[in-house]
Amino acid sequence: MFEMRLVSSLYRVFPEKCPSKQIGYLSAAANEPVSFQAAFRLRGDTSKAMMVNVRSKSALPVSTYLVGCVPVMHTDTAGIAKAHAPGLFPDMLLRKRTDPPLIREGAPWGLKYYEKGEEHLLHAGNDAWQAVWFTLNEDGETLPPGDYAVKILFESAEDRSVLASKTLTVRVLPTSLLPQKLIYTNWFHCDCLADYYRVRIFSDRFFRIFENYVRTAARHGMNMLLLPAFTPPLDTPIGGERMTAQLVKVRLDGGQYSFDFSLMKKYIDIARGAGITHFEHSHLFTQWGAKAAPKIIAEVNGHTKRIFGWDTDAAGEQYRAFLRAYLPEVTAFLRAEGLEKKTLFHLSDEPGEGMEDGYRKAKEAVGDMLDGFMLGDALSHYSYYEKGLTDLPICVTRDIGTFIGRCEHLWAYYTGGQVQDGLSNRVIALPPERNRILGTELYANRIEGFLQWGYNYYYDMLSHGLFDPKTNPCGYNHTAGSCYAVYPGRNGEAIPSASQKVFYEGINDMRALETLESMKGRGACEALTEKHFGQVDFHVDPGSPEKMLNFREDVNRAMMR
Repeated sequence: MFEMRLVSSLYRVFPEKCPSKQIGYLSAAANEPVSFQAAFRLRGDTSKAMMVNVRSKSALPVSTYLVGCVPVMHTDTAGIAKAHAPGLFPDMLLRKRTDPPLIREGAPWGLKYYEKGEEHLLHAGNDAWQAVWFTLNEDGETLPPGDYAVKILFESAEDRSVLASKTLTVRVLPTSLLPQKLIYTNWFHCDCLADYYRVRIFSDRFFRIFENYVRTAARHGMNMLLLPAFTPPLDTPIGGERMTAQLVKVRLDGGQYSFDFSLMKKYIDIARGAGITHFEHSHLFTQWGAKAAPKIIAEVNGHTKRIFGWDTDAAGEQYRAFLRAYLPEVTAFLRAEGLEKKTLFHLSDEPGEGMEDGYRKAKEAVGDMLDGFMLGDALSHYSYYEKGLTDLPICVTRDIGTFIGRCEHLWAYYTGGQVQDGLSNRVIALPPERNRILGTELYANRIEGFLQWGYNYYYDMLSHGLFDPKTNPCGYNHTAGSCYAVYPGRNGEAIPSASQKVFYEGINDMRALETLESMKGRGACEALTEKHFGQVDFHVDPGSPEKMLNFREDVNRAMMR
């Protein structure tokens, strides 16, 4: 017997456990992606080759993925109570082709159909649940309103007999979501791509892979990209170096600097073509206090050499002279590209308590040369804003309460460590509703931007080692999902994750609230958030997928009245 269930995107279908709560209806705005899953397994037979098909009388675009499991060996993240024991966690979304041609091949043990050219074939077993993930309208096109019947069929590969089928009704509202206002970035690590795929950084092959990864990011709401003008001084041991990832060509002749931005322009053009609208310039000083300069390579008298690094005093005249030469040139280039209001500059990542003096000297070094551009850093202490050391604080969610209502422009960020006391996070150990709730929290607290430090970081702490999250998802600090949103595909494609899809659902919840606000005022939105979650700070744990889904359904109904 073949068993099939349609379940929400907020449920995880574990091999040993499938949610009993099924769905038959979803609603979405006219330009909004919506996802669900079909869980399946056999009873009786040991294994069966099969195919999945989607049938709809309308031209509703559907993307299909086989949900792949990754072996999460540690789920007690930061000492929180375990939501699930270590084991196989469903997270990878392995893209299946849309209606591949079928071929029928004979063999002594029987005839079978095969999906020609399909990489991810389906087999059902009697000892584990599996799932297929469907995203409707993945690219956010504007669809005609109405009810769409979507039929999911599983067929035997032996004779194409139907093993099971279920129909889901998707109601497309006559309302479209407003364009995304949130500026959203996950730090993009170019050296990780070069290392993993064994390609020369910024080569033609690198840029083909780069474009795949950026396009996947933009498809899921990421609209800002880290711009490695110089090798980003992030997660680097003091005195150590990461692979050189420098877009700006520097030349030093007779004590005079000159700069070539042609490679940076290529990087920007490809990123824009893939959907990116904003950029963030790599940090101008080292992490945790701005004590030194980043690694900078230059051509000096015909020889390529490192001219700045850990041995360079950030407050010294030599580096200040470089900044006085460089910053007017790069800002002029960015203005010419139309990016003056769309580029964020960083000084030093995560300056801590007692580091204000070094950070102040860093800000003094850039002076007013960045006027017209955003300038901000990830930090935790309100004193940096209070003392005028930053105009755009990017505050960790654990400590953001002291900033809310006291800053003109406020962003939020988290790493994999902010998971206690109901904090939202995308780490795989947390339930998906704890991932999705962030969008509602960002709206309720008037947050303008969100930063997460790892889109494709495949090193361990301080850039040691290299791991493949498909087989070792806990490769960074034993925390699965902290440092990556996508998995590396073998042909240079970025494999999306269920965590990434759910995070984007949260962004679209934020857009839905903004849309409702434009129609009925902020009070209507606050009444809904309070009804479902009470006072919305950054410690709201929905408690169940249903609570999150019921909230969004209420928002959709309010947009219709």
